[in-house]
Amino acid sequence: MIFIYSGFWILYFQMFDSVLWYVNDYVDASSLDAFVNRFVGKWVVFKFDVEHVTVINAGTIILLQILVSSIVKNMKALPTMIAGIALGTAGMAILAVSASIWVFLVGIVIFSIGEMTAHPKFISYVGLTAPRDRVATYMGYIFLYGVIGSSIGAVLGAHLYVHFVDTLARPRTLWLIFSGIGALTIAGLLLYNRFASRIEGKETA
Repeated sequence: MIFIYSGFWILYFQMFDSVLWYVNDYVDASSLDAFVNRFVGKWVVFKFDVEHVTVINAGTIILLQILVSSIVKNMKALPTMIAGIALGTAGMAILAVSASIWVFLVGIVIFSIGEMTAHPKFISYVGLTAPRDRVATYMGYIFLYGVIGSSIGAVLGAHLYVHFVDTLARPRTLWLIFSGIGALTIAGLLLYNRFASRIEGKETA
C-alpha cells in the first residue's frame, strides 16, 4: 500500500522542481499580474513568481480542507483515496492543455483538492486497518511514502524535464507522463482494493 500510494507523491514533489522550472520557462503570468494589480496596484505592485506555486497549493488547502473533509468524512477511505488521486492526476493533466497562467492555476488548484482529499484518508485507512497493538508502528512506517515519492520524483522529474522540455521542447509530454503515473497509482489501488477485501471489511466494521 505504501509503495502504491507513493506514486501519487512522485507527482506531488514535482511542485518543488519540474513545475517551478516549467513556470519559469513557459508560463506568461502578465495577464494575472495585470488582473491583480487592478485591485492592489495603488499600494503594491504584484508580480507572479515561481514561489507563488507552493503558496497556491498551501493556500488552497488552508481555505478548503475543512469543507473537503466534511464532504468525505463518512466515505470509505480507499475509494476516497482513489477519487482524490484521480483529481490530482487530472490537475497534472490540465498542465498539458496550455501554458496559459489561468489554465496553470486551475490545474494546481485541482491537484491541491485531490491532495487534500486523498492524504487524510490514507492516514485514516492505515490507522483503521492496523492491528490494535501495532497502530503506532504502522503510523510510523506510512511516512515512507514521502521518502519513496521524493527520492523517485526528484530524479525522475529532473531527467524527464531535461529530455522532454529542455531538449525536445515538448512540455506537454512531460505532464502526460506524470498523469500516466497517477493513472497507474489509481490502477494499483483498485487492484489492492480488490485483493484486500477482507481488510476493507475490517475498515467498515
